Amino acid sequence: MEKFMNAMQKVLMPIANKLNANRYILALRDGFVLSLPYTMAGSILTAFLSVPFLADIFGEETMAAVQSFMAPANQFSNSIISIFVVVGIAYSLAKRYELDALHGAAVSLVGFLITCPTVITADGGVSLSNVIDMGYVGARAIFTAIIMAILCVEVYRWGIKHKLGIKLPAGVPQSIQNSFNAFLPAGLTIIVALIIRQLFLLTPQGNLTDFVFYWVQRPLTGLVLNYPSMLLQGVLNNLFWFFGLHGQTMTNSVFRPFMQAAATENLEALAAGLPLPNIFSSTFQNIWVFFGFWISVPLLIALWFYRKKRKDWAGVMKIALIPGLFNIYEPLMFGFPLVLNPYMFIPMMLTPLISVTVGYLCTIIGICGIPTGVSLPIVTPVFISGVLGTNTLMAGVIQLLLMIPLAAMWYFFLSIQDRAERQSGLYVEEENEQK
Repeated sequence: MEKFMNAMQKVLMPIANKLNANRYILALRDGFVLSLPYTMAGSILTAFLSVPFLADIFGEETMAAVQSFMAPANQFSNSIISIFVVVGIAYSLAKRYELDALHGAAVSLVGFLITCPTVITADGGVSLSNVIDMGYVGARAIFTAIIMAILCVEVYRWGIKHKLGIKLPAGVPQSIQNSFNAFLPAGLTIIVALIIRQLFLLTPQGNLTDFVFYWVQRPLTGLVLNYPSMLLQGVLNNLFWFFGLHGQTMTNSVFRPFMQAAATENLEALAAGLPLPNIFSSTFQNIWVFFGFWISVPLLIALWFYRKKRKDWAGVMKIALIPGLFNIYEPLMFGFPLVLNPYMFIPMMLTPLISVTVGYLCTIIGICGIPTGVSLPIVTPVFISGVLGTNTLMAGVIQLLLMIPLAAMWYFFLSIQDRAERQSGLYVEEENEQK
């Protein structure tokens, strides 16, 4: 086991260090973090108003009026997620380059919007000009947002680096100086965006977003939104955590764009009263894979049964109890610890395999609903996350029932560790524990 852990550490640590040092990965993470409060608020409202039994309680006409009143909350949060993404990524990347982050974000947003089609065909075949279809600022355009955010900041940075700004006399307010410094670099960035727009007009897709969606996003999404991929994401998440690295950050740096786009598609379908297209999404991740209760709750249950046998474990359990119920499992990771604990490696790897498999099977069988796409707060406890994330009571019930076999598994491996530590002398039983 020790040789295996050393080998894995040699493989994972360089990967983790490169990811943590990569400015693009960090900017990508920050970009999605920016969107979280707004998409969370809009999606929770949409999911709540779509609960089936509310119409029976308040009447269909009342609920239709309420849903119509609340519709803009989703339209101007989840349905424009690409705007949040481009602004968030550009702002973070410009800040890491020590540029004026506000101007970096603004010029990237302009560049992104320039690539959007501005002619749509309305009902009856009538063409409308100077209009942007909401689909080109939503989930479909997430990859375009990522590309344009990075490209525009890089072009803007090139202009600043080569001193294309206009220098004003001393005494001019700094905000005015910053605007003139950004003038020519921003103009250069806009020209690049215009060239990109014209080039993609020549493609069969007619614009950058449709081109990227057809050739990149859709093929890659097919590789990510499936059962084996979810298993891989769960195992990688816990594997990184085992070595003391933030698993969600590492895995989401690769998978988040695909998972978030799928969640947004589901939420838009829910708001429109259509069937949900994706079983797997960022909501599925949260309900069945990533939220900390999958480790903290069963481990806390197992530790409770050991509270009279191991005073040290009982102390950790008390400290970790409240945070663990709300998905904060760092006290267990580093206080128990789970990190680099060879006895805990197997249950950490098995936990996501079990939770993902059960969640997937219950979804396709119809016991649990397809995750709606709602963005759940990270502190959403077990059961509540299942109910809110699927609009079905059974998802929460299945989550609770799963805690029983998972707790039994963790207890089994705790007993192995306890026996080994007692035999080796690493743990010596105190007198009050013997009683």
